[in-house]
Amino acid sequence: MNEKKTSRYAAYSFLSIALVIPLSACSLLPQEEPVLAPPLVEPAKIDYEVVEVKKGDVIKRVKGLGTVEPAENRPLAFSQSGTRLKKISVKKGELVKKGQLIAEIESGSLAFDLELAEIDLKKAEIKLKQLNAQNADTYSIDLAELDLDSLQLRVEHLKNELEKTRITSPINGIVTFITEKNAGDAIEAYESIVHVADTSKLQLVYSAISGNELVDTKIGMKAEITINGKKTAGKVVQTPSEVPVEKIEENPDLYQRSIFIAIENPPKDVKVGDSIDFEIITGKRENVLIIPKSALRSMAGRDYVQVLEGEAKREIDIEKGLVSDTEVEVIRGLETGDTVILK
Repeated sequence: MNEKKTSRYAAYSFLSIALVIPLSACSLLPQEEPVLAPPLVEPAKIDYEVVEVKKGDVIKRVKGLGTVEPAENRPLAFSQSGTRLKKISVKKGELVKKGQLIAEIESGSLAFDLELAEIDLKKAEIKLKQLNAQNADTYSIDLAELDLDSLQLRVEHLKNELEKTRITSPINGIVTFITEKNAGDAIEAYESIVHVADTSKLQLVYSAISGNELVDTKIGMKAEITINGKKTAGKVVQTPSEVPVEKIEENPDLYQRSIFIAIENPPKDVKVGDSIDFEIITGKRENVLIIPKSALRSMAGRDYVQVLEGEAKREIDIEKGLVSDTEVEVIRGLETGDTVILK
């Protein structure tokens, strides 16, 4: 073989080896696995808390813990202006009797003037008796009688004026309020000095967090009152919607969210300040379609429920009736046996 052929053969051999090496190298690498499709994930089943629509009774109540207070509370005041307080003779919470001295204002010389007038009256009485015993003339007796009448009027006037400087209790009761003014302070006419309440007539006062809780209460509604485990009757006598205007002005925070219940035949051991349970039924519907209150959904004035039908749920508008703390009367939109979803 000549030199040219030898060189050409070597070149071909080198080219063949160069081509074989990459192919061999490819065969040495691991084969790429085919991409598999992700497995289908079955969605988790949702377990709804449901209840069937049924017939039953809906009862709306107002109940709570009320405080025993006197039904009649009398404000006591002086009728004069420009006077000064002398003394208050009672304390808040004290039991008082009818006619008992409550408070006094400064009377000046009224008491002294009254004593002098009563002495003059006695002297005039003695003089008249003397004239009659002496068979005095008619003129002298008439003048003596006129003097006597004049002194009697003066004594009566001074007694009345002195009486105005004192306040006495008009009833048997308990002191519920005392002014913060002290002896020597100026007192205006008809300014409340002391309040005395009649303890023979008691009532229950219940103040709600909001007046909305009491919107269905009406005067005359019956109340069941529980005292020491025993039940007694009561009757609503005042509600926020029917309270007199003058009382609202006295204490708007109290009267606009409170009801007052008269206690019929309260036990003798009931005292002012006691806390007592009560219940008032403000509405009742019997044998009507009802759902739990937790099933009712409301939005923008719309009332609706979610109903479960098989595996699907859908919304249904309803017309509600009486709503209690736990149940809702359904007037229209559902039927007995429907399955509603609770919130």
